[in-house]
Amino acid sequence: MKNIKKYTTLTMIVCLFASFSCTSILDQEPVNITHPDVFWSNQSNAEQALAGAYATFKEAITKQANFIYWGDIPAMTFMRSRDWISGYIQNGGDYVLPYRGFSRDWKDLYRAANWALTIEKHVSEMPDNLFASKKEKDRIIGEAAFVRGLSYFWIARIWGDAPIVNEAIESSTQLINSDGFVVRIPRSNELEVLDFALEATNKAIDLLNYQSPGATNWAIIANKASAEALKADLTLWYAARDNNNPDMLKASIEAATNVINNSGAELIDYVAEGKDGFDNMCTGGSKTGLFEINMNAGMNESFRISSSGAHYTGLTLNFPIWKNKNTNVSPVIDPDYYGKKMMRNDPDRANDVRKDIFFYDYDSDENSFPLKYSHTSKDPSTEDAYALFSESNILIYRMADMYLLRAEAYAKSNQAGNAVADLNLTRSKANVPNYTGAMDKESLIEAIFEERSIEFVAEGKSAFDRIRMDFYEDVPWMNQSRIAKKGYFWPIDPTIISNNPSIVQTEYWRGAL
Repeated sequence: MKNIKKYTTLTMIVCLFASFSCTSILDQEPVNITHPDVFWSNQSNAEQALAGAYATFKEAITKQANFIYWGDIPAMTFMRSRDWISGYIQNGGDYVLPYRGFSRDWKDLYRAANWALTIEKHVSEMPDNLFASKKEKDRIIGEAAFVRGLSYFWIARIWGDAPIVNEAIESSTQLINSDGFVVRIPRSNELEVLDFALEATNKAIDLLNYQSPGATNWAIIANKASAEALKADLTLWYAARDNNNPDMLKASIEAATNVINNSGAELIDYVAEGKDGFDNMCTGGSKTGLFEINMNAGMNESFRISSSGAHYTGLTLNFPIWKNKNTNVSPVIDPDYYGKKMMRNDPDRANDVRKDIFFYDYDSDENSFPLKYSHTSKDPSTEDAYALFSESNILIYRMADMYLLRAEAYAKSNQAGNAVADLNLTRSKANVPNYTGAMDKESLIEAIFEERSIEFVAEGKSAFDRIRMDFYEDVPWMNQSRIAKKGYFWPIDPTIISNNPSIVQTEYWRGAL
């Protein structure tokens, strides 16, 4: 029988390190580690550690469907999950979710970041002759820096202000000062967190090289284009959090342009390529991918898909993927949500081919749902036709992101013509005519949001787009009072504050947990 585990198989190095990492300095749990000289002795071990960093990030965003809860459900653009826990968000904007403690807990993202920082530290200190080449050594360090930058960027987007741990945590002595008191790190301003993430991202860009679609492990491990894509996203977010900082807008445009010009990746032409292009994009390693989370049963990096609301397949798929309609958690493309109303009312969208490619029975108000996680392979050990493994990757960055992030940065930089050119290119791939609306900044931002809402449906982006664009139309519970108290960020798990009283809860959530 095929030995498929939920999430990627963690190597020995994960078992040694993952249980503590830098979250320990936040949770105040004593830790231990083997002596560095025992492990950091060859390239193979460094590669194992790097695999552990990727795996820990994967665990952080997939556990209890976190990336859907963080990035899709609060957006109310298309997808309404009828899971009762999701209803807390959709009906009233309550992020204090029962049985979803992991959605309020940043420790797994800190573990990924600390793991990466530990790799950067020790691999940098290893002699060059322990590696196949200096280029290989730099690649490992660069990939680790990418994971660190990506992890801190997610922390900043979800919680805003957050602790910065700039020392690899490897021993319990690092948690206790010379006077015997437990070390406590308070939250830093979110711009400082973004600066820390940007430093790591720039380091990755400097150390990594471009690859080409079709290369070994294309898009499932970071290359220079992956890091440039992260920078385009990160600096655009930074600009939005810093009064449209012009230097950050410029940096975002430059990073996205570097990816477009140098990555070798391409947009999927949904008109010409149809379902085949969509399927290739979703199963991963396609010409359009820049960085994605691998789900591949043949590589022991998959899981049995589940209709449970605790998993993103359960929150996004329904009959006929499942044997029967799951009326408790069955997702639906809600006709009252912003995205479906936009698509219905905009005559330009009448022949948008993504309706038929991205969705099951798009026109239905009862059983229409996104198909991005519907790609499966059968378990050969059973005759059960519904014993299926997931073969759909989680798409973190792809080429459409680069054009639409750049369009947004252009619009915010008062370069309307360039913004519309990028917007129109992405629309053309879906049989949507050129944009002919108003050219003021607000109108362009709305048009870009609408394009992103359908292009990235179920990819965990729309809720972050709303924060970055300050665009909350059709989200009734996101009012100005809540925005003023940063209620668009998620609350911090109370156990973190109990263990580290220097952590102060986000204003909107004080007294709510």
